[in-house]
Amino acid sequence: MSPRKGFYADIRALQANVNSLLGSVGASWFVNTFSGSDNNSGTSFASPFGTMAAALSAAASGDRIYFRGDVREELIGSNLKFDITIIGAGSLHHPDQPTSDYDPGSSTWRPPASPTTATPLLQVRGRGWTFINMFFDAPVDAAAVKLVRNALATTAEYDASHASFIGCRMVDGKYGIEDSGGCYHVTIDDCDFKAMTTSAIANTSTAVANPLGWAIRNSRFPSNVSGFGNASHLIAPLNSAIIRENIFGTVTSTAKYIDLTGGNGNIVNKNVLGGLYDTTDYVAGTGDIWYGNYSVVKAVTSPDGRTLAVPAA
Repeated sequence: MSPRKGFYADIRALQANVNSLLGSVGASWFVNTFSGSDNNSGTSFASPFGTMAAALSAAASGDRIYFRGDVREELIGSNLKFDITIIGAGSLHHPDQPTSDYDPGSSTWRPPASPTTATPLLQVRGRGWTFINMFFDAPVDAAAVKLVRNALATTAEYDASHASFIGCRMVDGKYGIEDSGGCYHVTIDDCDFKAMTTSAIANTSTAVANPLGWAIRNSRFPSNVSGFGNASHLIAPLNSAIIRENIFGTVTSTAKYIDLTGGNGNIVNKNVLGGLYDTTDYVAGTGDIWYGNYSVVKAVTSPDGRTLAVPAA
């Protein structure tokens, strides 16, 4: 079987698996930035769109977008489209144009050649958007993905609650994921966050509410080796979040590794924690439960480095 035939077989299998999870509701759209055109139908990889903008315009609530290539766009998602799923159908290695002999493509989204200052790659304003198997090269002065919530109603409401990020990689930039307004029930699972200059995950506004019910699990925030460290890993006043089975490596600065100041009732469990297990590096929210984490530098820990209580000064 040729590499190309194998690739499309894998895509069909992925599509079948996603369809079985999501049910029969919703259409599928396809983007290939290397060979597609916005004049195409966008309904298959044989006739793909050339831009993510065209796919987001065509998609309705409940639809799926499969893409391969090198997306170079700054977009704002519709606040009236819910449960959009964007799936990377290529590798996460690089955005380079492949050669004729080796054509796995990529699933990369990065800033355009002439980016607008302080503009995220994507602003999500509708509920239930999901991102699977994507590589984001975040802007130097903005987030890869910004989740937005306001206090308005009906068609003026923005609410990116219930977003999910599964198997994604976020590199460089100011933030990987930014929450503005206080979105609810965001899931981050099996993701990588590297070289973020402010924080990998951050809340920048609680204008509506504190972010509630987030699940951050099984993700990697690497140590500062080869420039891969983040300035901070997580800065957000989370309420009732579960932060579990992540690896938090050393940071590039003296900022907090995790700072949940203003949050309440979070459970932080089974993580590997770099730095000091005290309030110089980790700040718990009110009423948090931190237990069963692992820290090399002992401070309120058992002899094997397993933490027994919330970080203390």
